[in-house]
Amino acid sequence: PEKYIRTFAGDMDMVKKGGTPDLAPLGAVSPPKPTAPPIAPKPVQPPVPATPPPPLVIAPVSPAPPQVAPKNPPLQTYSNDFSERMKTTHASTATVLAAEQDKAPRAPHVASQESPSSISLPYVIASLVLLVVSLAGGTIAYMQYRTASAPVVTTPVVSTPIFVDEREEISGIDATLLQSVVSSVSRPLAAGTVRLLYVATASDENIFTALPVSAPDVLLRNVQTKGSMAGVINVGGNQSPFFILSVSSYSTVFSSMLAWEPLMPDYLSELFPSYQIPIGETTATSTVATTTETASASVAGFYDATIVNHDVRVYRDASGRDMLLYGFWNQATLIIARDATAFTEIVGRLSTASTPR
Repeated sequence: PEKYIRTFAGDMDMVKKGGTPDLAPLGAVSPPKPTAPPIAPKPVQPPVPATPPPPLVIAPVSPAPPQVAPKNPPLQTYSNDFSERMKTTHASTATVLAAEQDKAPRAPHVASQESPSSISLPYVIASLVLLVVSLAGGTIAYMQYRTASAPVVTTPVVSTPIFVDEREEISGIDATLLQSVVSSVSRPLAAGTVRLLYVATASDENIFTALPVSAPDVLLRNVQTKGSMAGVINVGGNQSPFFILSVSSYSTVFSSMLAWEPLMPDYLSELFPSYQIPIGETTATSTVATTTETASASVAGFYDATIVNHDVRVYRDASGRDMLLYGFWNQATLIIARDATAFTEIVGRLSTASTPR
């Protein structure tokens, strides 16, 4: 059928069918041309590799011609710029001035360097003195701290029935303990003074009962540690040991001492040795000036005597010298000493001692 209006859809339909739309201006309608057969698609050829582009040659850039400034540029002043700035920003005069000040270049900050002050010699000396004092104070404080933090070594408290001037610790058992007592006797002691002997490892040990002197067992059983002591005394120019023994039974101890008399001089010979008789001297007077009995100068043995109103038994050698003696201060206290002078000093100290020390 004939169409009198050409549309875009009709032209597209004609193109799809392989025809060509009539682009002539509208006029008389011509009969439709016969449609050509569809054109077969061309075979697809493999892509040909593109040839590399030729090297890029950069042509030299000619310098731009210098711009010639106008011969008479308009005169610019700060007042004109300031007025223009105020009109543009609609700001006040103070605001524009502050902005201009902020934009102004700042001068580099130069740190002020003070010249070093001269230090006088007295200040240097005072500083050195303070440093030395500080070091000395720190050293003293450290030494006091070491002393305060050091372990405290306590000396065992040994009760003594009399006042003593010195104290000495001894040690050992049996023969070793006996030699410790003998060594203490050989060490010098001031005249008229008394030295206490004690065993630190066993404060409750009685030195007399621990010595190997072959004393009767019944005697040792009746000796009490409290109130007893062993020591060294220096009186009358003679230094010798002594024993103060607290006993529980007067009669038992006295009979035991009588039974021990035959062995006593031999077993106590190291503690109470014989006197050295000078050459040419054959006899000697007794050292017991206060005894009421006299002894034969040719027979050694025990004799009864009285010293400061106390009955004693004195052993004298063949020369009549006192070797050792024993006696009771009271029925609970037995004294074994060298001679009458030592016995008198011990009795005097027992009398003045109010309490055990």
